[in-house]
Formats: sequence, structure tokens, C-alpha cells
Amino acid sequence: MKSDKLFLRTNIMAEPLVDGWYAWAHLIPPATAARNLTERHLRIMESYIAAPETHAAAVKNPALLGGPFMDVGGDAVEGVKQLRERTLRQRGKLLELSGALAELDELLRQKAAGFSLENLYAEVPKALQGYVELVYDLNNQPSFRLIEPLLYRSQFYDPSTQSVVLSEISGDDRPFVLSTPRLANGNSVQLNFRLPAKNTINSFA
Repeated sequence: MKSDKLFLRTNIMAEPLVDGWYAWAHLIPPATAARNLTERHLRIMESYIAAPETHAAAVKNPALLGGPFMDVGGDAVEGVKQLRERTLRQRGKLLELSGALAELDELLRQKAAGFSLENLYAEVPKALQGYVELVYDLNNQPSFRLIEPLLYRSQFYDPSTQSVVLSEISGDDRPFVLSTPRLANGNSVQLNFRLPAKNTINSFA
């Protein structure tokens, strides 16, 4: 009797992605995703585009393992450029959020002097108004608390960035996941998913 079940070969690897990067915990919440976008991903991509040969040499040096170097070889400049341009074009809201977070941090450092923070709410960057609580931490330093449930319901959370890539592998080695995006190639297939915000916590469970 013929079975209708299909199975993947044993050398097929499945990796969850967010915007082409490995989906670790800080790429799912909007605030940490925004900061990683501007302070890590874009900087690494720009560095690679400017000097791909430096990255190719660095990933061969064991002393630099885990550093901000792309392990994609020296011939992936066009693919990285396309990823960078797509990111800048499609992730404007996260860029705005990252800028607002940096601006709010600077605001508190400059103007919070140990007294009530209530008057500073009017100066919170527009993108963050309604999403933060201004506080003092245990060391009496000014800080803010993000109201994450509201951020997940905001324009800053976009589940369409989540996907899974299936790729054929021949060994256990793979590029360092925090510095190397997964670019399209002939040995991989990307499956895109759109998940509602209420399922965020379980998106990659």
C-alpha cells in the first residue's frame, strides 16, 4: 500500500529566521529587535560591504570567533547589499523605534535629577509615548520600563519578518549565528509565515 507521508532527508537543517537573521530571543520583542537592527545588523552589513576581504580573513582566525564578522565568503557583496537595502526600505518603523529609545535614554540622563519624573512624560519621543513608564532603579538612576504587551500590538511588531529556512548540509559546522545572515542560495528554501501578535511567545517554540 502506498503511503502519503513525506519525509525530509536526514541532512536537511531547519533554522528559524527574523528578517534573514537567526531567530534568537532578542530579535522577537520589538524594542530589542530595533536596537539589534541599528547597532548590530546594519553595522555588520556595512562593514562587510566596505571590506569583504577583512571579514573573510577574520572568520578564519580562531581568536576572532564570535566577533562581528560575516562568514559568507568574499563573493557575497551583492547579496548583502540587497539585504541591507531591503532592511532599510521595509523596517523604517524599527529604525524609528531604535532612534526613539536612544533619544529617551539621553533625555533621562540629561534631565532626571532625582526628583519626580512626571514632567518628563511630555518630552518622551513621540514613537514611545504610551509605551513606557519612567522610573528610578534600585540605585536611584533614572530609567524606563517598556510596556511590552502594547508594543506587540503596535506598528513596531511585524510577524511577517519571521520565517524558516530549510537547507542541505554536509556537516555540523555553521557560521556564527549572531553575525551572519542567511542569504538565499541554491541549497536552501525559505518558508515565510505570518503569525498574529498574540502568538509571539510561541512563534518559534
